[in-house]
Amino acid sequence: MPSRTLSALALLFFLSFSASAQNTLQDPSSYLGYELGSKFSRHADVVGYFEHVAESSDRVQIEHYGKTNEGRPLMVAFVSSPENMTRLDEIRNDNLRLAGLEDGKLKGDPPTIVWLSYNVHGNESNSTEASMSTLFALVNPGAESSAWLENTVVVLDPAINPDGRDRYANWYNMMVGMEMNVSKDAVEHAEPWPGGRTNHYYFDLNRDWSWQTQVETRQRMQLYKKWMPHVHVDFHEQGINSPYYFAPAAEPVHENVTAWQRELEEIIGRNNARHFDREGWLYFTKQSFDILYPGYGDSYPMFNGAVGMTYEQAGGGGAGLGVLTVEGDTLTLLDRLTHHTAAGLSTIEATSLHQEKVVSEFRTYFEQAISNPPGQYKAYVIHKDSPGDRVAALTAHLDDLGLDYGRATSGSRVQGLNYRTSATGRFQVQEGDLVIPASQPRAVLANVLFSPQTAMTDSLTYDITAWALPWVYDVNALASNQDVEFGPWSTTKAESKNHAEAPYAYVSSWDDAGDAAFLSALLKAGFKVRFASKPFSLHGSQFAAGSLIITRTNNEKKGASLHTELAELAGTYNQVVTGLATGFVDSGSDLGSSDVRFLDAPRVAMPFGAGTSSSAVGQVWHWFDQIIDYPLTRFPVERFSSLELDKYDVLVLPTAATPILNEAGLKKLSSWIRSGGRLVATGSGASALAGKTGFDLTMKPSKKVPDTTAVAVARNKRYEDRSRDRAPSSNPGAIYRVDVDSSHPLGFGFGDTSFVLRMGSTKPAIMKGSNSWNVGVVTDGGRVSGHTGFKAEQQIEESLAFGEQSIGSGSVIYLMDNPLYRGFWTSGRMLFANAVFFVGQ
Repeated sequence: MPSRTLSALALLFFLSFSASAQNTLQDPSSYLGYELGSKFSRHADVVGYFEHVAESSDRVQIEHYGKTNEGRPLMVAFVSSPENMTRLDEIRNDNLRLAGLEDGKLKGDPPTIVWLSYNVHGNESNSTEASMSTLFALVNPGAESSAWLENTVVVLDPAINPDGRDRYANWYNMMVGMEMNVSKDAVEHAEPWPGGRTNHYYFDLNRDWSWQTQVETRQRMQLYKKWMPHVHVDFHEQGINSPYYFAPAAEPVHENVTAWQRELEEIIGRNNARHFDREGWLYFTKQSFDILYPGYGDSYPMFNGAVGMTYEQAGGGGAGLGVLTVEGDTLTLLDRLTHHTAAGLSTIEATSLHQEKVVSEFRTYFEQAISNPPGQYKAYVIHKDSPGDRVAALTAHLDDLGLDYGRATSGSRVQGLNYRTSATGRFQVQEGDLVIPASQPRAVLANVLFSPQTAMTDSLTYDITAWALPWVYDVNALASNQDVEFGPWSTTKAESKNHAEAPYAYVSSWDDAGDAAFLSALLKAGFKVRFASKPFSLHGSQFAAGSLIITRTNNEKKGASLHTELAELAGTYNQVVTGLATGFVDSGSDLGSSDVRFLDAPRVAMPFGAGTSSSAVGQVWHWFDQIIDYPLTRFPVERFSSLELDKYDVLVLPTAATPILNEAGLKKLSSWIRSGGRLVATGSGASALAGKTGFDLTMKPSKKVPDTTAVAVARNKRYEDRSRDRAPSSNPGAIYRVDVDSSHPLGFGFGDTSFVLRMGSTKPAIMKGSNSWNVGVVTDGGRVSGHTGFKAEQQIEESLAFGEQSIGSGSVIYLMDNPLYRGFWTSGRMLFANAVFFVGQ
């Protein structure tokens, strides 16, 4: 690609010339004080430019929809004709009426709505620059875009991830000299850990659309639900040597993507191609980027009635202001933003030209959702007896997604599938169960997120292949082949109850992921807490292992405020606390027994920084910081050799880290464990311990292929099939059933079975040591959802999911599958809490 195209110069000249003809409106370069593309703009300056345009043009309105973790503003610009801007609320409400999400008749002729999202990955940073040139091109009176805006509303979000973008932009601006250095060897092309791709907690926001675990996503999706655009584009960057990518997407494409959505992809793609062909810009389609996993900025809009597309420009964190490609050309920031600007404008143009068809098909999409919803199931039923607040947590998620649900009005028997057992047959629905009907405006999204299986046209996919919410929340659930009658949702939660005026002790259940936040609050408030290591009963109630117990003894300092303070915390964290009149139980162990253990508030540390996986440590940091609000010391991993480990009770190892796993590090670590330390190793951090001296964890040996078979395979393999050679051994991400020993502290709060999301062909063997406990084991034939290659499947079955090894006075807790993966695997949070708070106490 040439270092600067004639089209790029012409575009910037046009923008500058148009701006000079207006007294108030400035082009981006004039406002910023430097040529667009000559440096990376700070987020504050981008926001300032958008606000300047809104103040200077009757075609633009700004809406601030939130703030990031670091306090940066999140905002969008609405752009349309002056007439449309005067009735923006009417247009929005009419669009919701088209989707069946609001009652009433249309008030006008609905325009099409195009939403362009920039910089979800902070170091794919040209798109925010492109958002400014796109905005300016749209508001110039007399430009071709004026005609498009007569029947189109454009929504521009200049930076979905401002924290990550400023992290990258500020670093690059510090590194670059007076002139850019295009050599890949230059420091300005060596972005340091953790990079700017992710948000404050190192979460990839382009995996979070369906789960909404991050503050940026939650705030944005509230606005998205109010608008429900017809077309959504997510702007990205890829390797510096890649041509531009735009839709149509690659296979596998989810079966719920409609023929019209594919057709409009094709229409827009061909319009993009027309502009790129004219300029001689290289591009490709239908490769690499599929539409399957629902957490992306292309797939999630697809499942909400829009045509969602990813656009990928060469660049990324290694490109800087300019970098030399393998073809000997210099790829500049100006090149990159010019291509993204052209693709964005082309998308608006194509959508505007087909406005009537786009709007009509949007309406049809949602009418079909009601009259003929996709999938074989008529309803999804979550049993009200699911432990703890799991149903409440799921309904809160459904609210965020905008899915309809209700309460079963009567008991009935239905034909269907049981998620926990995978059995099919007739099952009981109880009055009061949670019902998610298949027939609803967002029927496609409901089907995608609840369907037990994902149909795949191609096993080579970009991401995980299983995510059904009943397994995510570990609830007791059915997929029903029959309609289930339901009414408005309502539920009654048991209330806290005291069996004495001055209770001997108080007890709270431990049976869902939210209980850890309550325990954290108790410990931070100075309560002395115990927990039951075995079930017991008292006052006619059953209390499971893991139940939290607060005795008057040891909490005397609280005095008369003990009850009121505890009640306030219970209300804040939606907990039921029962006041017990005595420590003499009806069955089980009395409250003074050694089976009721004192819980020392653990002092927790975790390695951090270069040499660790930023996503893995970020997920742990987020859980401690945002989910349970409990102190975590993140220490620089390179300082492990000088770290005073005795200051900590628990060390979390979520990633392989050389300073800890080398010979000296393991010697120090093992000594600390023998003296009473507790190591919680997850994911790659756990796998890295396999085979190490003193650790019982091993991996299953790979099955040896007979020489004759290997020769035959080698003889017949074809070069064109090389990308598929890995398919038999691959596991992009599937859900497996696990047998659980719920009597072990690591299994507290679980039933006899649970589920893990396993990625890769991780194959930890069952631990055989006398001091090891295989608490969770992947069952034979345990895959319940998703795709796994047959070779990987053989190794995963009957393998360790999670367990504990006692070493001296301490413990190693192995969590082979990251329980905090992307923050959405909710049942994993409880497993992780058990590891941190209970095991080894």
